[in-house]
Amino acid sequence: MSWQVIGKSVKGTSHTATGNECEDAARFDIVQDENGDDVLLCCASDGAGSALYAAEASATVTQEVVKRMAAWLQSGKELDESAVYAVLEDVYDILQKQATAVEAELNDFSCTLLGCCIAPAQAIFFQLGDGAIARLTDSGYAHIWWPDNGEYQNATSFLIDDPNFGSLKILVLDEPVDEVALFTDGLQMLALNYEQQQIHQPFFNALFPSLRLADAAEKRTILNRRLEEYLDSTAINARTDDDKTLLLATRLKA
Repeated sequence: MSWQVIGKSVKGTSHTATGNECEDAARFDIVQDENGDDVLLCCASDGAGSALYAAEASATVTQEVVKRMAAWLQSGKELDESAVYAVLEDVYDILQKQATAVEAELNDFSCTLLGCCIAPAQAIFFQLGDGAIARLTDSGYAHIWWPDNGEYQNATSFLIDDPNFGSLKILVLDEPVDEVALFTDGLQMLALNYEQQQIHQPFFNALFPSLRLADAAEKRTILNRRLEEYLDSTAINARTDDDKTLLLATRLKA
């Protein structure tokens, strides 16, 4: 069954007020493995507000992670935990070279990381920093990990903090995953129920049915535009002034 995917990063009202650009980014691809099966690759990143090159960092990370994982898969290698580390080591080096090229500190390229690779009967998830990944289970949507906000609410971990990636979380599931969502911390207060430490079910129950119907590129283009409008709506901006990224993928049919 083929994947239907949409995703948008939208500038928060606080960045609009200060004239800053959107420092979130998202990327996805659907590639074929050596067996010809469709594999979904998704990545989202939130550039740190204190980082001078936050937007460049998140854009680089999402692009390079997806590109390098696709190349890894298409070379016939298994995408496992060691592959995630190998890819992120390469991306870390790229950020380091970018910082050197503009004579900046590596901290100026601080950003978080959310990602997944989903094959027909196996999935691998990885996360470094806040934001969250949700997947559909028999009992509804569930988070892979609760957001990492460190000791303080506004603190988190970043990709460039540690070349050994001590804060990196990886989960391999040997089972089918049919729906997944990645979202940065700008949407945490809407997509998560903090009191129960669970996914806020109505948030995703309102979004995925339309995507299941989007079985043509034209329909997904329309949904992407609507998603962007939704993320920049008065109702959403009243709840959060941060940049917002939401990536939704399904292989279920309505």
